[in-house]
Amino acid sequence: MATPQESSRRRAGIRFGVALQIVLACVLLGAVNYAGFHYYLRSDWSPAQKYRLGEQTTGVLGQLPAPVTVYVFFSPTTAAPGFEIYGDVMNLLKEYQFAAGDKLTVEYIDPMRNLGRARELQARFEFGPEENLVVVESGGKTKQISAVDMAEYDFIPQLSGDPPRVVAFKGEQALTSALIELGEQTQRTVYFLQGQGEPRVGEGSTLSLLQEYIARQGVRVAPLNLGITGGVPEDAAGIVIVGPRYDLPPASAQLLGDYWAKDGRIMVLLDPAAETPLLREFLASAGITPLDDRVLRTVELGFVTGIVRDVVGTFSAVNRVTRRLYGAEALLPGATCSLELDEKTEGTLVEPLITAEEPFWGEKDHVTDENKGVAFDAGADTAAPLVVAAMAERGGVADEKVDVGSARLVVVGNSEFVADGIVTEPNLDFGLNALNWMLDRGHLAGIAPKTVRAFSLNLTDLETGRIALYTLVLIPAAAALVGIVVWWRRRR
Repeated sequence: MATPQESSRRRAGIRFGVALQIVLACVLLGAVNYAGFHYYLRSDWSPAQKYRLGEQTTGVLGQLPAPVTVYVFFSPTTAAPGFEIYGDVMNLLKEYQFAAGDKLTVEYIDPMRNLGRARELQARFEFGPEENLVVVESGGKTKQISAVDMAEYDFIPQLSGDPPRVVAFKGEQALTSALIELGEQTQRTVYFLQGQGEPRVGEGSTLSLLQEYIARQGVRVAPLNLGITGGVPEDAAGIVIVGPRYDLPPASAQLLGDYWAKDGRIMVLLDPAAETPLLREFLASAGITPLDDRVLRTVELGFVTGIVRDVVGTFSAVNRVTRRLYGAEALLPGATCSLELDEKTEGTLVEPLITAEEPFWGEKDHVTDENKGVAFDAGADTAAPLVVAAMAERGGVADEKVDVGSARLVVVGNSEFVADGIVTEPNLDFGLNALNWMLDRGHLAGIAPKTVRAFSLNLTDLETGRIALYTLVLIPAAAALVGIVVWWRRRR
């Protein structure tokens, strides 16, 4: 029989052994956690690879020239445009933070819950409280990305009263483009031509909304009078001509032609009522000829025929500028002329952007009196389909990921569709898309949108019954049986 001293030593040895095991288990647990935190592999096994960052993105994040702060101004509890991609944006930014490390921080602001911080940021970055957007700040510069610009939508459900459906997520493309843009040393400048009756630039302009959104793209907007400057400024990334009421002077027309010849970027929004032969001659030389007609359709109003001049157009489904807008309506209010495309223009790619289908036609008689019995004249008028917006590119390639010097031109047979109080969201989207294409923004982030895929699991009645049997009967019964066995053994 063991003495009390031996029993005491044995109990002390047992306590020491247990304590040592606990310490070793804690050390082992800590070592496993340390190794798991610092040495691991991450992978996206989802079929769509929705959050796997592209090589270009990881390269940009690995070489950020300055710390980046991303402000996510979203309210997932409201129906503001873009709220449906809030979760996608959050998950994507987690991947950005992981790839960039300490150089990228993210702050989430819900204006419905943090009103004070929301108002502070609205005053600082100058945006409205109704918007869902992401603000990227780096090196003293900022870029605002609207939520609706981070997704591709199918607008066809709107025809039946349903909200548009997200078909692809473009968050990585938008965010990486913003980071590259903020890393650029110089800011791009787009000049709005002045001197021929065009809308002014700056405060009080009838194009203030368009100019504001151009500025949100990180592009400076400035006026340009060729008669005063005597040439196009060296820093001009592009020239925009909106609704000139008078023709260009010969010297200015020559300067515009010289700019085009040197791979210039030009957007022209026409006023069909203006007599601008030199401007039209320049456009025709690029393969896009404005026709002397007015796009309209007629409606029967009892004993008289009404004339509808507000043109409803269709965005091209295949053109790189408009394909994400396919399904939405392009509304061109007021006077609109059709465009004739010369696809055989040497060295120039000419493509339609917006077309007007029947019952619209191009009226050559310019009738303004509804009582004159307006009707389509097959021998004189322009038959549908009518091209009302087109693009021309000289010296470029079809692959938008390839950056080569080229001259780019966008022409629209209407200038009122971007005016304040009239511009619609698809029209504004079209104007910004066309501008970004002109400025080579397509090459900034050659990242394909992540298509939203719908998965369905179709089970037969037999398979559904088996799942119910396993989950409702067999698995609970097995757990109960194990419990009964343990209880019986302990009682014995």
